[in-house]
Amino acid sequence: MKIIVLALLLALAFGTAQAVPLQGTDGNATVVLFGATRTPLADENSTQEILKVDVGLIGTENATYQLVDADNNIYLPGLYKPLSSGKQTVYFLTTKDSLFKLLNVTPEGGKPIYINWWATPKGSNDNLIVRYYGITDWLINPDEQGIVIQVRVQNNGTQKIIVSPENFTLMDQWGWPYRPTLGFDPEIVEPQEATTSRVLLGFIGISLLSRPAALAYDNGAQNQIIIMFERDYVPLSDELVYGANATKSAASVEPAPAAVLPTSNPTAQSVAVQAPANETKEIKKLSIKDKLAASKARLAATKESLDEKTPDTNSTSSSASNSSSSISA
Repeated sequence: MKIIVLALLLALAFGTAQAVPLQGTDGNATVVLFGATRTPLADENSTQEILKVDVGLIGTENATYQLVDADNNIYLPGLYKPLSSGKQTVYFLTTKDSLFKLLNVTPEGGKPIYINWWATPKGSNDNLIVRYYGITDWLINPDEQGIVIQVRVQNNGTQKIIVSPENFTLMDQWGWPYRPTLGFDPEIVEPQEATTSRVLLGFIGISLLSRPAALAYDNGAQNQIIIMFERDYVPLSDELVYGANATKSAASVEPAPAAVLPTSNPTAQSVAVQAPANETKEIKKLSIKDKLAASKARLAATKESLDEKTPDTNSTSSSASNSSSSISA
């Protein structure tokens, strides 16, 4: 019966999630990771952000979590939000722009389950590499969605290129294209160099029925680059997570100090990090109306913030788009 339920959950995930679900088991309980998104804090100068992980539990009602980043720092949850049918959202307060490699999940009364995190999706052609670092904010109001994503472009060619928001297209599950309405200033990237840092792209006016399924660079061009999220989100190899000669255990990693989500964030209330999932049912929940209001306010703020960085579309020549299509990974 557990296998049938798991198969149904995975089938549904492929229709709704951004990434290929990851799973692990201790022989009795099974844990499925459906995806993760990031949310900025209200303080624009903060060096931290919230990572929300969509988790499904089968064969157990509760579990504890340890998230390990690329530098072997461990983050403990700041909040659990039980959903329906064994699903829950687990909130972590993490260092901004962190790369993760492992989630250690211990079912109640069970053994630790180590699940390798997703690798950073990338696409390339002969000259360029585009790396996709995921969604940094997802804003929903009654009429539309706003999605902010983070990318970086590397020039592996022999000529300098110009990278601008106009090079990118976000596509939904039906292949419908959305062009960025907010973004960054065009940047000249020298050969064998990358954009100065990761850059943000904002997509506003997305249908409520659409979900992000792919990111294209120079969409429609002969040397276009397309990153398919469900195809290119794959788990990290054991070698990358543990090292060539390491054993599959996170026991040697020292946990970071216990973190509590800031109460100023409208999407999460604070709770002690060690609290088991079943204890969070008494946490005050925001009503749907409150969530929509908070999301709408963030959407407006994001528009205003990113709009300041949006270049004049008339100032970017068509040759910039063509030359930048030579990015490689």
